[in-house]
Amino acid sequence: MSKRIVLVGPVSENNCAMFSKAALSLGLSIQHCENLSLGYDESCGDLPAAFISFNLCTKDALLELFRSLPVGFGEKVPYYQCVEKEAEIPSFMKSVPLGGVFKLPLSESAVYTIVLSIARNYDSLQNNRNLIQEIAKLRKQNYRLMQIGTALSYENNLNRLLELILSVSRDISGADAGSIYMYEEIEENGREKPFLRFRISQNDSIAVKQNEEIVFPVNTKSIAGYVAISGKLLSIDDVYDIGNTVPYSFSRDLERRFGYRAKSMLTVPLKNLDGEIVGVLQLMNKKRDGTKSITNADDVPSQVVSFSLSDEDIIQSIASYAAVSIERVSLYESIESIFEGFISSSIAAIDERDRVTSGHSRRVKGYAMAFVEAASNQEGPFSALASSPERVRQFEFAALLHDIGKIGVPEALLTKESRLSAGEMAALIARFEYVRLLLRTNSGKVSWQSQEEIDKDIEFVRMVNGSGYLNDQNFQLLQTIKEKYYITPDGTQHCVFTDTEWRFLSVRAGNLTSDERKVINSHAMSTYRILSKIPWTRQMEQIPFIACCHHEKIDGSGYPHGLCGEEIPLESRILAVVDIYEALVAQDRPYKPKMAPEKAISILRKEVQAGHLDEEIVNFFVEKGIYKIYLNE
Repeated sequence: MSKRIVLVGPVSENNCAMFSKAALSLGLSIQHCENLSLGYDESCGDLPAAFISFNLCTKDALLELFRSLPVGFGEKVPYYQCVEKEAEIPSFMKSVPLGGVFKLPLSESAVYTIVLSIARNYDSLQNNRNLIQEIAKLRKQNYRLMQIGTALSYENNLNRLLELILSVSRDISGADAGSIYMYEEIEENGREKPFLRFRISQNDSIAVKQNEEIVFPVNTKSIAGYVAISGKLLSIDDVYDIGNTVPYSFSRDLERRFGYRAKSMLTVPLKNLDGEIVGVLQLMNKKRDGTKSITNADDVPSQVVSFSLSDEDIIQSIASYAAVSIERVSLYESIESIFEGFISSSIAAIDERDRVTSGHSRRVKGYAMAFVEAASNQEGPFSALASSPERVRQFEFAALLHDIGKIGVPEALLTKESRLSAGEMAALIARFEYVRLLLRTNSGKVSWQSQEEIDKDIEFVRMVNGSGYLNDQNFQLLQTIKEKYYITPDGTQHCVFTDTEWRFLSVRAGNLTSDERKVINSHAMSTYRILSKIPWTRQMEQIPFIACCHHEKIDGSGYPHGLCGEEIPLESRILAVVDIYEALVAQDRPYKPKMAPEKAISILRKEVQAGHLDEEIVNFFVEKGIYKIYLNE
């Protein structure tokens, strides 16, 4: 609200002069407009201190005025209306919030009384606004303190914690800029020496590039180093006027590089419960008006003030709690780092056992995280995946560990590359060669008519042994060979295949028998048993269940629990899709060639039609191009 009074309508020079004189004496100004709407700019909220109308007053005009314009006594703009000389005040005026009425001609005392009431109303509104702002400031301060208290208790990400500590400290103190340095001991020349590492900075006026590689020794030459050594708060009114009586000095690097002039500074040590320094919090340039920026050095004298004793007390309190939380989070991150190292070692152990599928778990995790990222960028059925960092982290671990149960699968099965092992195949070929000898020497009766037929059967058996799928035609050919026989000199009749060899060679898909497949499939339940032994936090407790359910199918035909539809966790349904896709398009394996992405996607869609995979997940996986992330690897 401005300090101008708008006179509306036909105002005589004498009346205009009297209002101008009275307004000037009370710190207000006068503006004359032909109609009311010209007296303010609604788009920018430029409201005057009052409207005084000299126009003819009618009931309809007055009611329309109060309905459509921001006028009225109290919180709105006061409105004063001229009435006819001889007429009584109309009764309809009692129903509208008029600031007052007046009759012509006006005297100087009457004009002064009107302007005085406007001035007092303006002052009252300003005082109310200031009081409301102070109340809002205190409420905001209390809210921010509660917010940081909650974050200090629950936040386990160090960068987010430091960001919050700094932003709340700046907000409460009114600081334009600030930084946090972490205390470290770094080996130098065979000895551990204390250093401060720059971790985070914020600045409302300029864009300062974050650089975590800034490290400097803890000594009394720098302000932050001095505070780290002394362990005491340091408040400086003007860092350019420190003088030579103290050991520390201020670096003018900000001004040289960015033209940013620093003045007031508050530097506070961050101490843990044992009184040890874990870092330093530094605030810069407390602003008189928090809405304005300090764009050049000329702004500093008018905009920057010293930090108050109240600022020192509240920032020191925040620093005390913050230091304890920083130490807690640092310990948490150390434990998390050790745990992640254990997980990496476990996955490496699985890769070592099965080099053919090496990297599978890492790529499944990559597809899963790409799915989460795509889901986080839009509203939809999968946006909940990114609802919290903890849920994302839980999904990431579950994806990475989904096959950890394979560590309990016999290596002979895990690395099986053909239906028969090399030794078993050698024994079968030796039997064929024995048949060849019988045929050549006429030492016994055989079903083969020529050595070429034996060669052809050997070649066919080798092909079947290394193939991934046995179609009906080849199965019949294999059956034909099984029905052939040879009779040894002692008169005993034999089939060229043993029962075990036939059971392996006649597998229609893959190279595993049903019994072997059950052993392989048991890895899902083994995954659950292994991961259930880990004391997960509450945010990670679903990892064992999510990981073990990646072979469940929508129609309930999957394993290990035979779950259906929504009974299967969303993360597990996603893992089912990406696990199949990754296996199809992975590098050439002994039992199958590398498949083109388009063909793999068509197989996923067939699995959807069969009721095995979630259709929405497959569509999202394809439409968002998630399947492409490893095409160039």
